[in-house]
Amino acid sequence: MLDQSQTGRARRISAIPVALTLLILFLAAFAGIFGYFLVQGVRQTATTLEERSAAAAQVVATNAAWINEVANQTLRRVDAALGPTMLDQIDSLQVALNGLPAQVDVYVVDANAQTIFSTVPGAESVSIADRDYFARVRDGAPFYMSSAIISRINGANIFAFSKRVERNGEFAGAIMVSFPSTVIDLLWSTLDFDEQSSISLIRSDGKLIARYPPATGPVDLSEHPLFTEYLPASPNGTYASPSSPLDGVARVVSYRRVENTEIVALASISSDSTWQEFNGAVTAVFIIVSPIILGLVFGSVWIIRLLFRDAKRGRELEEAVEANILLFREIHHRVKNNLQSVQSLVRMQDMPASAKLDLQSRLAAMAAMHEHIYQFDRYVDIDAEDFVPVIVDEVIAAYGSSVTATYELDHVMVDRDHATPLALLLSELITNALKYAFPDGQEGEIRIKLKAAGKGRADLTVADNGVGLGETIPSSGMGIRLIKGVVGQMAGRYELRTEGGTIFEANIALATAGHASVDPAAQAPVS
Repeated sequence: MLDQSQTGRARRISAIPVALTLLILFLAAFAGIFGYFLVQGVRQTATTLEERSAAAAQVVATNAAWINEVANQTLRRVDAALGPTMLDQIDSLQVALNGLPAQVDVYVVDANAQTIFSTVPGAESVSIADRDYFARVRDGAPFYMSSAIISRINGANIFAFSKRVERNGEFAGAIMVSFPSTVIDLLWSTLDFDEQSSISLIRSDGKLIARYPPATGPVDLSEHPLFTEYLPASPNGTYASPSSPLDGVARVVSYRRVENTEIVALASISSDSTWQEFNGAVTAVFIIVSPIILGLVFGSVWIIRLLFRDAKRGRELEEAVEANILLFREIHHRVKNNLQSVQSLVRMQDMPASAKLDLQSRLAAMAAMHEHIYQFDRYVDIDAEDFVPVIVDEVIAAYGSSVTATYELDHVMVDRDHATPLALLLSELITNALKYAFPDGQEGEIRIKLKAAGKGRADLTVADNGVGLGETIPSSGMGIRLIKGVVGQMAGRYELRTEGGTIFEANIALATAGHASVDPAAQAPVS
């Protein structure tokens, strides 16, 4: 009983760390899974940004190559159409300009920067002698591309391509083709960028050619990592810019050097807005999942509190059970001692020897029963295989007989209400056998057999190889009345006969359930 109590306590105590461990493991698993998907989301978002910016840079580079090719072909056609003197064929220039995009303007100036031809009205009223795109070709460069400049004719942001014109080996003037910076605005709108993202054309020396959204002034990126680190390492690539030198916006930048030109194409996607969208999605998921997680956590905490409460109550109950066990043990011990004291008093009484022995054997059986109960801590059910020999041996010892007892016992449980009647029945049967079957200390054997009969009942047989009871079986007397009363108390029936000795057979209840499984009419004893 104590082992079972200790086992129950161990189970209750072990359930608490198990529950705590499971809660911690669940939270760790959730954190791990959430962290894994968060990391994967970060990587996927970063990869998507890089792929989008790289694809956009390719589109921008393709359009930059187209602009460069349009400019070069136009410059060559105009040069060819000017004729040997640059003055004879002015009217034929319109034929060379057929099919030119509407936003492209063409200028022709002589060696003194005086306008000979222009597609923009009023161009002859301004001087370009100090412009780089004129000065460079005047000084010998065959072609030149300007950075972003402001038109002196209409104040628009433009960039220009120029070509040196020579006649008879001498500098004769220059041809310019200009594009408005807005030429890339439509391209930006096709890329599905947000307002914080941008595209740019930059000259290979770091000067800005065109940008959308437009820059507020001249831009020189020659000292920027794009030109000091990335372009020297690779003609195209992608990098993260924590802060743009133009507007301070964080972007993912992809760049491509346009082949056979002095142009670097850039596509820059705002990372702040993209990461804000990602963070918003993560926050939304967390808001959705949080109530579930909190519910599970609070539920787990509530269960753990219940386990602690149960463990506390279990300890209190176990302490009460242990106290009761000690009390029962003490009661049975005291009863056994009292019975032994009564035995001692009986021995000192002046009474017939046979009556004294009968009384002592009955007291010894009761004392043995109580001793067995408290020694084995069995206060509910007793195993008959252990219990029966204790009673029988004690009675034989009380008589001081040399008779041998043999046992054939099943593991049948005897409940507390039937332990005393069974002890009295065995005591009386063994006492009768010792008195009548083996007179004058004759040696012999008593066989005790107890077999389970199911439903809380058992078949008891006590047989000896003594002289027997003779032809007439006694039907009265203290012993027979006691046997009848005990068997009746155990809802049983018995048979007593002589057959090479005396044989007692009975079907009795050893548990309360055994009373319900027998016909009351069948309880009358048979003799």
